[in-house]
Amino acid sequence: MLTLMKNEAVQLAEKTGWTFDFAAGFLAGESARARRRMPASELLSGADDYALGVQIGYHYGPAYLNW
Repeated sequence: MLTLMKNEAVQLAEKTGWTFDFAAGFLAGESARARRRMPASELLSGADDYALGVQIGYHYGPAYLNW
């Protein structure tokens, strides 16, 4: 499962031009949103690439990719 998520993050990063950390965070945020779970508070207030990806994925999800 972890390898699958890494592959998805790599593909998303290549497709969008994002860093791997941002893409992995985006997928984690999207996953949390789909499961209706709140990400850790450190991720919702953080400012590194992974935390920003989680915030965007959690709050906007796939709609962000259409912008």
